[in-house]
Amino acid sequence: MWMKFILIGFFLAGISDTTWKMAGETCGASVNSYLLLFHVFALLSATFAVIKTRTRIKKTEFLLGSIIGFALISGGIASMQAILRIPGIIYFPVASCGNLLIVTIMANILWKEKPTNRQIAGLVIACISIVLIVL
Repeated sequence: MWMKFILIGFFLAGISDTTWKMAGETCGASVNSYLLLFHVFALLSATFAVIKTRTRIKKTEFLLGSIIGFALISGGIASMQAILRIPGIIYFPVASCGNLLIVTIMANILWKEKPTNRQIAGLVIACISIVLIVL
């Protein structure tokens, strides 16, 4: 069952990355409009989900969501600027490797998840592979 979700995640992430690149290449000066629409759509989807499930949002959840939203918007702006300046064939693999390492480090710091030696070796091999593919 989990494999289905991973494959769907890979597929949707690929579509998302492709639209980011398309927006960077075709929108030019209006990439900020694309980013605004991207995040407004996410906000509307989340609002619809909250209304549909009739859940109440606590102040701490709203604050955490706002912080995460700000981080996503800031990261989106930085990503879009990088996409405009470097080829996608370089940006996306390097960004993926960086995300992988940051998530691993943050999981270790925040949730005390210790990667095994085999997992660390896998991360190193993955990052080396990405660098070799990009070169």
